[in-house]
Amino acid sequence: MEFIKNIEPIVICDIGASPIEKTEFIDNLFENTNSRLIGFEPNISEFKKLTNSDRKKFFNFAIGDGNEHELNICEFPGMSSFLKPDFDYLKMFHGFENWSKVIKTEKIITKKLNDLEDKFDFIKLDVQGYESEVIKFGDRKIKDALVIQIESSPIPIYYNEKPFSFILKQLEDLGFVLHMFDNINSKIFKPMVIQNDVRIGLRHLFQLDCVFIKNFDEIKKLNEEKLKKLILILFYSFRSYDLVDHLICNLEKKTRIHLIDEYRKLMKSQKILKKY
Repeated sequence: MEFIKNIEPIVICDIGASPIEKTEFIDNLFENTNSRLIGFEPNISEFKKLTNSDRKKFFNFAIGDGNEHELNICEFPGMSSFLKPDFDYLKMFHGFENWSKVIKTEKIITKKLNDLEDKFDFIKLDVQGYESEVIKFGDRKIKDALVIQIESSPIPIYYNEKPFSFILKQLEDLGFVLHMFDNINSKIFKPMVIQNDVRIGLRHLFQLDCVFIKNFDEIKKLNEEKLKKLILILFYSFRSYDLVDHLICNLEKKTRIHLIDEYRKLMKSQKILKKY
């Protein structure tokens, strides 16, 4: 989308930056815009897989409440958390008897998001049940952001994890609304298996990758540069083409520069599919 350019880089904050799962929504934005990324990964074995560059900087510590905590490192690294897995719940689904097993623990110092110097436009938060604490002690940084992508569970999968409804209220109180689900992760109850693949779910919601944006009253207050950043994040990361159309119309009102025809021309070449 060459006709919309941000002057200041889009600053991406990746909390829980382990490369164990692909983050195409970050990669696509990073590759197509003026942006830089700051990531945090406390698990040293996962941290060593990350590569710094001129535009990417990773740190081997955790974001949290500023205190020392015990990190439970699980058989499947993607389940490692400051919280202990709820085995009684998880054992109802295939594979978790092994994946959620804690194989070792490490003492980890955390830093509050609010205490970091950088300001963030786009925050990805994947900390395995510890999201509510990151938000609590990072409320000022989060409030200044434009988009939050967060993994949450309707039914907690860790002991003392706050459910999705709690996270929703926290972010709404900071001026955000739920825009979309980037991914809906369902699981199937044992012993049933579909298509001989235990990873395929049926109806039960297990985890949700949620995208929150500034509420629409806050969007109206955004200056030209922040509005451009929001447009680019929603276009490249989440393909929210209809909302981007709406926001470009808002941008036109601020800049008096006609852009919507160029955008709608571009949309004719895009394959648009209903998400869910």
